[in-house]
Amino acid sequence: MLKRVAIYDPYLDTLGGGERYCLTVAEVLLQNGYRVDLFWSGNQNLITKAEERFSLNLKGLNLVNDVFHIKPKEIDLYEERQNLFSIINRSLNQQTIRRKVLNFTKKIKITKKYDILFYVGDGSIPTLFAKKNILHIQVPFSSQDSFLNKLKNKAKVALISKIACNSKFTSSFYKENFGSKISILYPPVDVQKFDISDKKENIILSVGRFDNILNAKKQDVLIDAFKDLVKKYDLKDWKLVLAGGSLLDADKNAYLAYLKDKAQNFPIEFMVNPNFSKLKEIYSVSKIYWHAAGYDVNEMEHPENTEHFGMTVVEAMASGLVPVVVAKGGIPEIINNGIDGYLWNNLDELITYTHKLIDSPKELETMSQQALFNCKKFSKENFAAELLKLISN
Repeated sequence: MLKRVAIYDPYLDTLGGGERYCLTVAEVLLQNGYRVDLFWSGNQNLITKAEERFSLNLKGLNLVNDVFHIKPKEIDLYEERQNLFSIINRSLNQQTIRRKVLNFTKKIKITKKYDILFYVGDGSIPTLFAKKNILHIQVPFSSQDSFLNKLKNKAKVALISKIACNSKFTSSFYKENFGSKISILYPPVDVQKFDISDKKENIILSVGRFDNILNAKKQDVLIDAFKDLVKKYDLKDWKLVLAGGSLLDADKNAYLAYLKDKAQNFPIEFMVNPNFSKLKEIYSVSKIYWHAAGYDVNEMEHPENTEHFGMTVVEAMASGLVPVVVAKGGIPEIINNGIDGYLWNNLDELITYTHKLIDSPKELETMSQQALFNCKKFSKENFAAELLKLISN
């Protein structure tokens, strides 16, 4: 009998790196004979869009009604009781109380049917009821929990079999309380699908969604740096390409409009919502990769505002680009500084390292070859092997 697996990601419609992560979990399990359900009640065409954007094969994935109500509010029995008291104190009717109890009971009843539940967390600890519960933490938060909340979280974690973190950086914020259950499951990058053009162009590339929310990609910082680079070294034959997704229509995205205005009169181009084929193409012809998410952030106080791993950095390496990327969050786990890329802490370093590569084609080529070799440890094949090991133990 096929093992039944359920997957839940409250942010599925953002189609970011975390969503590629959880949908690759679905793909791997489908390919290995599991029956996989995805809790999702939103746009039913989203999976087709995700397959195109991430180059995934999700044939056989079942969309089922979202019992967690899309943006989950993690509720345990204690919290439910407190909520009910609050409702009563506000003199709300018995029908509302009954509905809340029924919803919580329904969640327990449905999730208990699954052999495995893979749950993408939002920073809080959920109460899960499958036979084996795997909590995926992709966003680190600096905990300010009270003693009582810490006790409650420990009780919830008792129901969780494994906590899969996307980097050592992310896991470091949870080790004190949940260390024995934590495993590192680096995100999957299908490095074999990326190409290297024999006609590389003088392009500095950065890939990241065009918004200014959690772990913003800070394309505005990169635009300023590129303008300074051009002016400082009288750079004439290089351009900066900013590629990424926009949830809003491009003409309605205020942050994107701000970036375009900022980039005027400089060789800076924008690729909005490229499909996987177009993204591969721009990777293949580019030479240097920039990334700034986490810049000017105190990563101990606000780790959530850094890049928690950096999948696009690995994609760039697999396409022969040399990364020049901010030394924050999980990114230093990818780069061997000075060997397959450079890590920078301030904009002067970003500009200096970049010009060093531009000025020395031989060093650029040597580091490009190292990047190609070293990125393989983050391959989709390694991810699949580690995932299957995780769920079987």
